[in-house]
Amino acid sequence: MKKFYFILWVILLNCLYHCSSTASISDPIPHILDVKHHTYKTVNFETSDGLKVYADLYSSNNERGPLIILYHQAGFSRGEFRSIAPRLVDLGFNVLAVDLRSGDILNQVTNLTKKEALRQGISTAFQDVIPDLEASFQYAKNQIKSRKIIYWGSSYSASLGFYMAAKYPKDYNALIAYSPGEYFKIENKNIAEFAKDVKIPVYTSSARNEESSWKSIYNSITSKKQFYLPAKTKGHHGTMALSSFYDDSEENWQAIIPFLKTLR
Repeated sequence: MKKFYFILWVILLNCLYHCSSTASISDPIPHILDVKHHTYKTVNFETSDGLKVYADLYSSNNERGPLIILYHQAGFSRGEFRSIAPRLVDLGFNVLAVDLRSGDILNQVTNLTKKEALRQGISTAFQDVIPDLEASFQYAKNQIKSRKIIYWGSSYSASLGFYMAAKYPKDYNALIAYSPGEYFKIENKNIAEFAKDVKIPVYTSSARNEESSWKSIYNSITSKKQFYLPAKTKGHHGTMALSSFYDDSEENWQAIIPFLKTLR
């Protein structure tokens, strides 16, 4: 029953892309927690516009190994990755799961960056998270000392991945985009226009009925690329398709694992 209500909650949030929440976000978050035998710690760093960004850092046995930066979808927090990040660690990756300023509480995990943005009166529209993305990369490069950095986005943050990979072509080693779409324009350009300039390998996936939302973006990519649509089920929106809360998550894992192995 608990699982059923959680899935209903996820579906509801998927429909509320542009909503801003006034809910209380005061629940305490421990600094260090243990999830499925993987210890993570909550870190923070500052953006160019003075906002403190919070993230969970999951470390593998190889601290200098490839790092995946995980970005959540609309209305969510780094709690989106509680059951996903540990498996990525098992696959040999370090993981930085970031709270973006555009989001909210998920899985009883407060979006601390959103909380800080509200406190400072800072705008939290989708495009406003670009400084968060830039600061996350700098933290990964300069503090974690990662030699390979993979951008992994979910929904709106997946779309922003094409902008970031085009603007900073030497920063990322690959782009993983779950349920991207033309949700907004940046610099008066569609996301597909930025996709043309992406030079790194790209993996795209989504629910089956979302293909039309990202196909023009995918068709614009000239670098190595692949996409996956679930064959046995309708699938799910965003990276949550990999969550253990869904019975069909393993199908999605088996699709992306070969791509991930090429990045280690």
